[in-house]
Amino acid sequence: MKMFLLLTIGSVVAAGVLPGLPAKIVLSAFVLMAALTLAADRAPVGYQDEKGFHLVRARRRMTTARALRVGRKMLMGWLFPDARRAARA
Repeated sequence: MKMFLLLTIGSVVAAGVLPGLPAKIVLSAFVLMAALTLAADRAPVGYQDEKGFHLVRARRRMTTARALRVGRKMLMGWLFPDARRAARA
């Protein structure tokens, strides 16, 4: 909220100082972009369907060791497919 207040006060002061209308239009465009960026950062992340709004949880960051282990497992599975696996119907 403080950021929006500072943005508003700063844009009003700058618009009062700027003499030309085109400069005021450009300034208002930048202020609008900054306000939308701030609002988007605070918005919840999710999706909406006919059942309502569903929040999406962020995944935990994968550690380097786990990423290497998963990558090696995928590579070995691709190079040497396991013939003992049951076929899916």
